[in-house]
Amino acid sequence: MKKKIINWGILSSAKIAWEHVIPAILKSKNSKLVAIASRNTLRAKKLAQKFKIDKSYGSYQELYKDQEIDVIYNPLPNHLHIKSSIEACKNKKNILLEKPISLKATDIDPLMKYASENKVVIKEAFMVRHHPQWQWVKKYIKSGKLGSISSISTVFSYNNKNPKNIRNIKKFGGGAIYDIGCYPTVISRFLLDKEPKRVVGLAKNDKKFKTDILSSVVLDFGEIYSSFIVATQSTFSQQVTILGTKKTLILENPFNAIATKPTIVVIYNGKSIYRKENTIKVFPAADQYEHQVTKFSNELLNKTKADYDLIDAKKNMKVLDAIFVSIKKNKWIKI
Repeated sequence: MKKKIINWGILSSAKIAWEHVIPAILKSKNSKLVAIASRNTLRAKKLAQKFKIDKSYGSYQELYKDQEIDVIYNPLPNHLHIKSSIEACKNKKNILLEKPISLKATDIDPLMKYASENKVVIKEAFMVRHHPQWQWVKKYIKSGKLGSISSISTVFSYNNKNPKNIRNIKKFGGGAIYDIGCYPTVISRFLLDKEPKRVVGLAKNDKKFKTDILSSVVLDFGEIYSSFIVATQSTFSQQVTILGTKKTLILENPFNAIATKPTIVVIYNGKSIYRKENTIKVFPAADQYEHQVTKFSNELLNKTKADYDLIDAKKNMKVLDAIFVSIKKNKWIKI
């Protein structure tokens, strides 16, 4: 009999897990959440009780060895992604691995090796690629209605000065580029279906944390530039502008779209700069995390090729690597 449900396990009690991914799995019709693990046994039990999860573990190894689990969601701190995922691979677990997938592109090589040897699938958790608004934008671009793309411009920022937060700890992969610069990078590659040829970047670092708190980057895709500004000590702000030769698209809720609220894309017709004189397209509320979970479970159930694999994840990481080199050397870096 064909398997109809994919069983999920959650690695750690990270906020993103209980705030977004656990609810997403619970909503998904082809997915079931069967276990959660934390190094804090009491924490694992409390979350299991809250979300009515059957099993809770006080160690990650117990989760890896649970033969009922098909997929593990791994939201551990960035610097622990590879090591923990290799252990999961060894136990034949597929993995949804939180972004950024590593701290260097070459770190992914051993993970690719273990994934291949153990015949498991690993995907980087970029939920934005599964939101209906981004999929519509990609189709709109391909339709030619926008004309030729000239540029993609992104602003993504928030304010976090907590020294204990992992986003502000350099050795754990903190900083604006790792945490949020990966989004405009991946979405540019997603929309254009190509890789940038070179990058250039500037960054301002926190004097105490040593992490980048304000970074400006340009990705050169040939005849198209994708530029972004990311900041961790500014106001909360997100917007993406896609400039075409015929029209312009502006995504007002590009990355952290709330599952219970609609999202908006403004289509500027090229004749007026006033929002009310242009087209406003509203997308119904959608849980991009649930879409991501359901898509992955479908791929595993149907044994179809993953839409985004470790090869794609490594390509994205190569861009981030080049950005850091550019900032250090203060020049364009080829990829």
